[in-house]
Amino acid sequence: MARKYQITAEVKKGWQAWGSISLITKSKMTENELIKTYGVIKNGFNKEKVDVLVRNFQCVRIDNAIFY
Repeated sequence: MARKYQITAEVKKGWQAWGSISLITKSKMTENELIKTYGVIKNGFNKEKVDVLVRNFQCVRIDNAIFY
């Protein structure tokens, strides 16, 4: 069975308020990779960079889990 990782964090993008995220991925992710992922906004053919703050980041390996 493939390994999966659960990523949880609180994220603040630009002027927005803090929000919680919870992701299930097939690969590990660091706090910096999460910032890079959420730091770019696509608007048509343009890409804008946004300041992203992360707190309470956690990446945990989960095995033999069933998700519905």
